[in-house]
Amino acid sequence: MSETPKKWILAIDPGSDKIGYAVVNYDLSHGEMGVVYLSEVHKMFKRMCNVPPESAPQAVILGNGTAAAAICRLYNSLEIDLPVRFAEEKNTTYKARARYFNDNPPTGFWRLVPIGLQMPPRPVDDYAALLIGEKYLVEQKLVELAAKTDDKSEKPG
Repeated sequence: MSETPKKWILAIDPGSDKIGYAVVNYDLSHGEMGVVYLSEVHKMFKRMCNVPPESAPQAVILGNGTAAAAICRLYNSLEIDLPVRFAEEKNTTYKARARYFNDNPPTGFWRLVPIGLQMPPRPVDDYAALLIGEKYLVEQKLVELAAKTDDKSEKPG
């Protein structure tokens, strides 16, 4: 008997230059996260969304900020048959910094410097996408309790 894959969404933090993305499972765990440049976003959409239906996300959740309309037009031009939903992304960049430092606490000398005075060593657009996806699932009441399992796989398929 095969195990049913986790239901998940692809959350997108659209920017004018960089786009953050995150696989967010309905149990609020997450899988792959990353940052791609605008010129490469079509490849990311094809890789993540143009898959067999049982492995595909339930929807693409697009933050309604900076470049949302342009990213939506690009996504629609790819003719991928997955719904796009818009989500509020107010303050996600600021909150993404805090989430990054929560997951990657400073070490050495940097432990002495207040987090508010530090900048992450890399873009955190993927963390912003994760927050957008989590907020969407919670607000839409789509969160499912995680089943007890020893399987640590993050992204279906």
